[in-house]
Amino acid sequence: MKNASLLTILLEFFTAIFAIILIPLFELKLPTDMTTYIILLAISIIYAITDRLNIEARYGLDPSIFSMLKQMSTVFIIILSVIFMKEKVVLTKIIGATIIIIANLLLTWDKNKLKMNKYFIMSLVSNFLFAILMIININISSKFNIAFYTFLTACIPSLVIKTMGRYKWKDVKKEFNLYNKRLCLLSAFFWCIMLNSSIKAYELGNIIIVASLFALTPLFNSLVEFIWNKNKKELLKKVIVSILVLIGVIMIKSNS
Repeated sequence: MKNASLLTILLEFFTAIFAIILIPLFELKLPTDMTTYIILLAISIIYAITDRLNIEARYGLDPSIFSMLKQMSTVFIIILSVIFMKEKVVLTKIIGATIIIIANLLLTWDKNKLKMNKYFIMSLVSNFLFAILMIININISSKFNIAFYTFLTACIPSLVIKTMGRYKWKDVKKEFNLYNKRLCLLSAFFWCIMLNSSIKAYELGNIIIVASLFALTPLFNSLVEFIWNKNKKELLKKVIVSILVLIGVIMIKSNS
């Protein structure tokens, strides 16, 4: 990666293109009220910031650590809901959130001290912003064709980053030429599939089961990393943390 912003633009742009192809697979519908589009614009700006931070965080963190940190967004959502939406404080949710926090602190534990690098902090900030995004987003995705919603929340952020960074299309093209084009496009394709399938999963499935399955991602990442790196010590630590995160998520969602 030479420029994280340009790479974010590339991945979001190609994700949006792939999303267009998937539009016929879902029910064709659009909201008619202007408020929904205003909320969508606000959400897209937050998406631009979170995607930009996530791209750089992924660059500096192991995939398993990054996916474990993603679960912190659930903790932030609970805190924001209690403060701003006056939601009832539930003991199991507090315990679950505490377990997730402890699990993430274990990730930074190295040689009897806590170590946090800038990528770790970027991921935390991104997850906090994502929590704000979820509070703002009052299920507006259900008002759109799912693939078109994915197109909008990928395309608009890419244009926001391009505009704010004052990048030209030739800059984007130059960045694209630095990469393995096939892998870059494949990453965008899988990102598109992930976004659409996760929205549909929450729409069709039990939220506890779906959230718990998503929480298994760090475990899968740890196993894949082990195949490549053969680091048994790190594998054991990551598996333990993954299980703790899973337990924390289940406890939180059990009262949702």
